[in-house]
Amino acid sequence: MNDRDTWQEYCDKIQSRTWEVVPPSSVKTAKKLRTQIHKCLTQASNEGILATKLHEIHHLLKLAESTQDGANVYEILGGKRNFKRRVDIPHFKRVDGCWFDFSILIDQKSKNIEVIAFDFEIRFPEKMPVRFLRFDLNPPGHGNDDRGMRFHLHPGSDDLMIHSPPMLPLEILNLFLYGLPIPEQPRSQRHI
Repeated sequence: MNDRDTWQEYCDKIQSRTWEVVPPSSVKTAKKLRTQIHKCLTQASNEGILATKLHEIHHLLKLAESTQDGANVYEILGGKRNFKRRVDIPHFKRVDGCWFDFSILIDQKSKNIEVIAFDFEIRFPEKMPVRFLRFDLNPPGHGNDDRGMRFHLHPGSDDLMIHSPPMLPLEILNLFLYGLPIPEQPRSQRHI
C-alpha cells in the first residue's frame, strides 16, 4: 500500500464520520428554506451587518426548479455563481467590504427532503491575506464524493480542499454574516 492509498482510506473514514454527525435536515421544503434565508438576510440588513438593501435581497434571492435530473429538485440562488470572483456579478455585501453568494440544491423527490449540494463563497477585502473561503457540498456521485471529499472547504485557493466540519446552509450563512468579522488590526500586526 502506498501513501496515496492510505490517504484515500483516511478520506473515506473522515467523510463517513462527517455524515454520521451531520444534523438531520431541518428543511421542510425548498420554499421554506428560502423563507428562512430571506428572514436571516433581512435581519442582518436591519442590524447594519449587511449593506445589501431589503429590495436588493428580494431580487438576489431566487428559488427555481433545477435543471438537474429528476422532478422536484430545486435550487436556491443567493446572487449569481461567481467562481471568477468578479465584483460586477450580483452578490450580497457586508458593510465591512466582504461579499458573498451561494447556491443550494434540494431534492424533494421523496419524503426525506434533502440538501444534496451547495456552495457558499465569501470574498474578503484586498487588505486581508486570504482572498476567499468557500464551503462546498458536492452532489452524490461527484468525483469528490469518490475521493471522500464531498463536503469540503477551500481556504483561499480553488486548488486546496480540506474536509469541512458538518454544517447546514443556514449555519454557513450565519457564519458569513456574524462569525467572520474583519479585525481592526490583524494578529500579524499586533505587538505582543
